[in-house]
Amino acid sequence: VSRPHVRRSRSLATRASTSDATPTTTTTKHRQSLTFRDARTGVDVCLVGTMHYNPASIELASTTVANLAKNDTLAALVLETCPTRWAKTVSFQPKGSPMRLLLDNEFQAAVDSCVDDDTKIVLGDQSIEDLGESAKAQVKSTVADFVNPLNGGWTRLWSDCRATYVREVIGIGETKPDECLRFSDLATDVKLVSSMPLSLFRYPLAWAIKSPKTILPLFFAIYGLAILPGLVPVGEIDQVTNTYVASGPENFVSILFFTLDILEVVFLSRLLLKALLETRNDILARSIRDACGLSADSSQSGSGQKNKTRKTVVAILGAAHLNGVQARLLKGGDGVALDGWEISGQKATVTTPTGDLLVK
Repeated sequence: VSRPHVRRSRSLATRASTSDATPTTTTTKHRQSLTFRDARTGVDVCLVGTMHYNPASIELASTTVANLAKNDTLAALVLETCPTRWAKTVSFQPKGSPMRLLLDNEFQAAVDSCVDDDTKIVLGDQSIEDLGESAKAQVKSTVADFVNPLNGGWTRLWSDCRATYVREVIGIGETKPDECLRFSDLATDVKLVSSMPLSLFRYPLAWAIKSPKTILPLFFAIYGLAILPGLVPVGEIDQVTNTYVASGPENFVSILFFTLDILEVVFLSRLLLKALLETRNDILARSIRDACGLSADSSQSGSGQKNKTRKTVVAILGAAHLNGVQARLLKGGDGVALDGWEISGQKATVTTPTGDLLVK
């Protein structure tokens, strides 16, 4: 799949606000969606937080897009996917196929809800190829810090994870808890929670079917660890104290599992927060802001007068990404220097519901 770049038609650094009034940072929340105005461009943004493959999230994503499309106020649709993953998804489970029914998802449902075949579909996530390299880099740096506690390695691990957690998970929640996504917004949604078993079935199934080279080694590793305790010689009862004395291999397995528990917490915490959240949130936020910039430009008519119909950029994201992405988009008003995440890396691929690639 080719990856054309989206060229900014005007510099974000010098773009004047497209809002009719001073942009507000107030966020409107509906179920797992957050609607607010992008600080840089003044364009309305709706972030839809989802539990992947969950029917409740599929319904929320599709109705959000359909309602805006019906009123001709949908500016663009940003998806938390990349060209490689999207091409595999649409070819493996096209609309109306049995596989689509089995693995129905919020991304395809949202695209199907677009009324206009010319709607801009932004594949706004980090490429799966770059994600692998990012994960390897985080593992490497985590190993370096973990084996150097006397040189500040453990301190860096703690401070890094803590700061990233506050930024990516809490977001603006410390100052405006009612304007970000909270755990209660997920836990109190009866339809979302009741559909969780289906989501937990579909997610690993889709992974296993589409990426067997990744899932099979992981499955066998987990299976091997699960049966390992039953393969070692058992201990015996001490006749004098009448207590159980573990065998040498049993002690070794106990130490091994304890060590793995520690490593699991350390490595997965940093990998999740840095590679899977922080880096990708930078890219997702930039893709959304670029889509806002394109919408702001297109709102100008040929005579130079603004189109008075406000349009909204909708982004369908995993719920874990919402607060971090929102925090970025609420910063950077007119005249404010660009942050690094706004200008670094490749731009997102833009396509349409019919699969036509758009190069801007």
